[in-house]
Amino acid sequence: MALTGKNGYSKWAEHIALLIGGTVSKVALWKRMNKEQVQCLRAILEETFKIKVYQQYLSSKNDRTLFSPFAEVYLQDSTIISLPDELHGLYKGSVTKGKQKSSIRVQAVYGLLSGAFKDFGITSFTANDQGASGDITKVLKPGDLIIRDLGYFALKVFKEIASSKAFFLSRCRYGVNIYDAKTGGQISLSEILKQDIVDIEVLLGKTERLKCRLVAVKLPGHIAAERQRKAKNDRDKRLNHGKGYMKSLSWSIFVTNIGGQVWDHGKIVRAYRIRWHIEIIFKGWKSHFNMAALVPEPPKSNRNSGKYLEMYKHRIDSVILMMLVFIVMFQVHIYTSLVFKIFHKHKKLISMLKLCSYIASHKQRVFDCTTIDELENEIAYYTTFEKRRKRTNHLEMFMDVFDYQYIKL
Repeated sequence: MALTGKNGYSKWAEHIALLIGGTVSKVALWKRMNKEQVQCLRAILEETFKIKVYQQYLSSKNDRTLFSPFAEVYLQDSTIISLPDELHGLYKGSVTKGKQKSSIRVQAVYGLLSGAFKDFGITSFTANDQGASGDITKVLKPGDLIIRDLGYFALKVFKEIASSKAFFLSRCRYGVNIYDAKTGGQISLSEILKQDIVDIEVLLGKTERLKCRLVAVKLPGHIAAERQRKAKNDRDKRLNHGKGYMKSLSWSIFVTNIGGQVWDHGKIVRAYRIRWHIEIIFKGWKSHFNMAALVPEPPKSNRNSGKYLEMYKHRIDSVILMMLVFIVMFQVHIYTSLVFKIFHKHKKLISMLKLCSYIASHKQRVFDCTTIDELENEIAYYTTFEKRRKRTNHLEMFMDVFDYQYIKL
């Protein structure tokens, strides 16, 4: 339904009727838009987290060299799905030109070593990433690593992660109080950034005094200039764009509790680049699987009562949960498995975005397959990256951190 853009109750009933060999009315479906259905779908989604990638596809002896010190490596990020404005009472969005919008934020936790998702959360747009920062503690176990962007920066959560004997890697938030780990005296970021590479132990936070490493690597001039240009054009006046901040944009600055004997500054930079993997996954969903098409039309003016709006919410939650079930199975049974299989057999790298596009364009053939391996040769031909000498693609970076040997021809 997402791929065809037809998501009415009538179409839904037609699909189900074909699957069960009977008839289903759209009214019967509408009446089942309830809390129990949503709970059932959440339980199904949780079951899909147990699906594992076939391990024969991950058989390289060196496939975990960089991440071998860790039991699992998690990536966490969120993506936004817009809803009709009338639903802002259910899922509050941003305010644009004085008008309250409605949108959903989907929080995702992806296990890099297992090749599968571990958790999803569905909240309002206003429940930001920092507010969800502590959710990862429900997932992390001793020896695990979490890599996230600046939106999740929270010193209290970092302390909780460290105390549970797990690890974090994050960019450093500008303006956080920094103290010398030995003397306890406060130091400024400008004092620290006097060399091209900085790797020191510090205490972060006026009250938290989080003990960690601060690693800063100076960026090439053209990249620093581009970051500074974007900062100057930023319309959000709440951000600190003073001289100190602009100067800090010339460095990539990270904080972590991983010891220097495990990762030097070069490995930290390499590892953090893999965070883009989850960004690419999101782009594939939204660009080709058309999640937005699952959002129902705005409720009619005579159906804005609490009862009807609650059923709208259950409908939204249901279709998004169903899409997430599909995405988990796609990620495990199609993408991750095929990436390594085609790499070993064809010495080619699959593009996530091209594969999503292929699946969307050939959905009926894919659904009719007994196994996706029937389309392996075709997928290897049509969905792989073009070889480029001067530019490294996303999957080449992925293979690099896993120490797979991929030679550009």
